[in-house]
Amino acid sequence: MNCPYCGKETDEQRPFCIHCGSPMPQAGQAGQAPPQAGVPAPPPGIGQPPAGQPPEDATRAMPAQPPAAPAPYAPPGPQPQAPPPQQYAPQGPYPQQTMQIPAAPVSGAYQQPAYGQGPYAPAPPGGYPQGQYAQNPQYAQQYPAARRGSTVLGLLALIAGGAVVGSTFLPWLTVMGLNVSGLRIMTGGSGLGGSGMSIVLTGGGTVFFTAFFSLLLGSLIMIGGILMLFRRRIGGALAFVFAIAAAGMASVNIAMVYAKMTGSHPGVGLWMFGGAAIAALIFGFVGLVSSGG
Repeated sequence: MNCPYCGKETDEQRPFCIHCGSPMPQAGQAGQAPPQAGVPAPPPGIGQPPAGQPPEDATRAMPAQPPAAPAPYAPPGPQPQAPPPQQYAPQGPYPQQTMQIPAAPVSGAYQQPAYGQGPYAPAPPGGYPQGQYAQNPQYAQQYPAARRGSTVLGLLALIAGGAVVGSTFLPWLTVMGLNVSGLRIMTGGSGLGGSGMSIVLTGGGTVFFTAFFSLLLGSLIMIGGILMLFRRRIGGALAFVFAIAAAGMASVNIAMVYAKMTGSHPGVGLWMFGGAAIAALIFGFVGLVSSGG
């Protein structure tokens, strides 16, 4: 079979001419017209790809291949192996840092503070004291402990003051088998020498404090107990002072009954007056000497 372009004989099984590289007509391309007679074929090499190179149409039909990535460079010889990862293992307690004395300062040069000086100083032996504002000693001076009350002492002082007031309505004296209350002695209905409301009974060397003082001092002790609920020391001081006065008056009355009033004996109300006053005195003293109130 001859090439229709160059006229040389070529293999009909090949799709291109072995001489000029022109595409050869195939069996399915019957519709294509052969070159016209009398028209010279282009000389070899003009408008045709070189021998051994596919035509331009075939090159366009072929997809472009991406360039291959270059292989990493590996020097000849044995390659070094990466060391295995190391695991952290504690070596025990850290050594105690010691304070270092800095060298003598040089004139005109900046001096770096030595480790262990100033704000980096280690904690004192035994650590800082525990408690409120105790981590830094200067805060303990600037912020003193809050003033607090005592619920227990306040309630006990209230009960003791109420007992002092309540003793007014109980028998203070027993005269020939008859009980005379403190309220009756104060109002002058006891026949002990008073008329109307009496505060102190005197006569024949007798000094007897009436229930006026049990009502007054018992009420003041109760006020001190209320204050102890919020301000322990202030309330304790008030309860302590008034309880001393109440206990002293109750002791004088009991002594006068035994010494001056023949045929009379102290009643349960007078003993209650003195005992409750002594209890309030103790509670007030505890609140007075306690700290933080």
